[in-house]
Amino acid sequence: MNKTEQTITCPVCGKKVPFLKINAHLDKCTEEPKRDRNQPTLRTLLDHKRKIEEIVLDDTSSDVKEVEGNTLTNNVSPQLYDSPKKKMKKSEFNAPEPNSTELEINQLKKAQHLPLSEKLRPKSLNDYIGQQHILNRETGSLYLYIEKGIIPSMILWGPPGVGKTSLARLLTHTVNNQQNMSTKYLLLETSATKANATELRNIFDKSKKEYHLTKRRTVLFIDEIHRFNKAQQDLLLPHVENGDIVLIGATTENPSFQLNNALLSRCQLFVLEKLNNKELKVVLIRAIAMLNKYRSLVWKYSSPLKFDEKCFSFIYDTAMGDTRRAINLLELLEVSTRFKVEGPISIDKVKELIQVNGELRTYYDTHGENHYDTISAFHKSVRGSDENAALYYLARMLQGGEDPLYIARRMIRIASEDIGLADSFQLSLSVAAHDAVMKVGLPEAELALAQCAVSLSRASKSVELYRGWNKLKAMLKSNEFGAADCPIPLHIRNAPTKMMEELGYGKGYKYNPHFKDGKVLQEYFPQELLDRCGREEVSFLNGKALGDMEDSDLNYHDSK
Repeated sequence: MNKTEQTITCPVCGKKVPFLKINAHLDKCTEEPKRDRNQPTLRTLLDHKRKIEEIVLDDTSSDVKEVEGNTLTNNVSPQLYDSPKKKMKKSEFNAPEPNSTELEINQLKKAQHLPLSEKLRPKSLNDYIGQQHILNRETGSLYLYIEKGIIPSMILWGPPGVGKTSLARLLTHTVNNQQNMSTKYLLLETSATKANATELRNIFDKSKKEYHLTKRRTVLFIDEIHRFNKAQQDLLLPHVENGDIVLIGATTENPSFQLNNALLSRCQLFVLEKLNNKELKVVLIRAIAMLNKYRSLVWKYSSPLKFDEKCFSFIYDTAMGDTRRAINLLELLEVSTRFKVEGPISIDKVKELIQVNGELRTYYDTHGENHYDTISAFHKSVRGSDENAALYYLARMLQGGEDPLYIARRMIRIASEDIGLADSFQLSLSVAAHDAVMKVGLPEAELALAQCAVSLSRASKSVELYRGWNKLKAMLKSNEFGAADCPIPLHIRNAPTKMMEELGYGKGYKYNPHFKDGKVLQEYFPQELLDRCGREEVSFLNGKALGDMEDSDLNYHDSK
């Protein structure tokens, strides 16, 4: 059919109009006041193919569900139609428009290859779950920027699976869609694991050209920015400072340890928190609804995925606030039960999958901040003589796959630092525990580590040696009183040659074993040092095992 014969439906009045006369018809038709506000706009109609791709894939079910104050719907993206939002009744909601099911099936099939976590990514801030401490409309520090149409350079710091990448994408999308905002943004994404200096320079050049041509500022999102070395971070610095780019860095590591101070000082720091169980429940309900859509519409499997409340709670605990972890577990459960289970999935089935999947079984990060936090908690529990807490943190580390030799080395340190001269046997026990790990490995050496941890916790504590040693090191480091270079007394110097003997090396030395009880009157410190500081300054060990302070909280607790 050629264009002279082709007809098109007018988006205003709904009449069939010859294709070549549509513009003239629209000029006349738009003057009529009886336009249905719920009809698609011309722009929507002409952009139909592009905007269909914006259909939301992270909806929950064909029913409207109220979950902990969050309404989850199964509508298409608001960008698809220009009509205002309205609350739909359940009967209206379930009544599909012509070919809407077929359209939905096609969209689901297009996204079928994506991981479930990617399908569920929110398309607007209204769909974003969690982080209300920075996104709250009243007090959220990040929301204040969004409200004013500003995207500052920032670092998003938080554990895995809390929505750092999603939030970065939504910031640009939300600000660009605000009306009456003069500044528009272009989002570019990369990862510190693959980006190099050449790629970064290309991005900087592109951002300058983009702003010159379109006045759009470039937002550069760098995932895992803590993996950049110092040189790569320094490369970002002048472009962030000059405003060539807006930097959004996502990291799971403490920025104060991993990022240059100069770069960190030019970025806002937003700390993202783990999702609580209520928020995680919303995400899981959306995920289950999505999987059930695929089951019924794409995979043609009639039995829906079901969980009882106890199983849900167990998944919350397993996920530990990590959304991606919860979604991956849910996807694994769906695949393993697709053609086998008719009723609700049991807790036993979840436990069975977790047991055979090492990634799901552990909650411990052996390389992240949690690694240092846990060993610190273990050390402080032993120091505080809380044997049960010490065992708890020891078990968490071993269960999470921590290197047992790393723990054993720390206990050797504890034996000298916190127990020291009060019970010298603990050092031998700690070394023995280290040897046990070396010789028999895990799990056989677990009890040796536990035995050592309890013994260290119960032992008397003394920091006399620890404090004295630190005092001496500080004196030598600063060369206070010239302590680092005072000449050693001649009578205690080594005299291996005749020339040294003639120079007086070793002359007048009293060999202690030759004397009764080994006691002699003999000076071992350099006389020059004693002349400068006196005997008190070199008395590094004062006989005090612990301090003199009293804990007022302890007195209050005892009085109750």
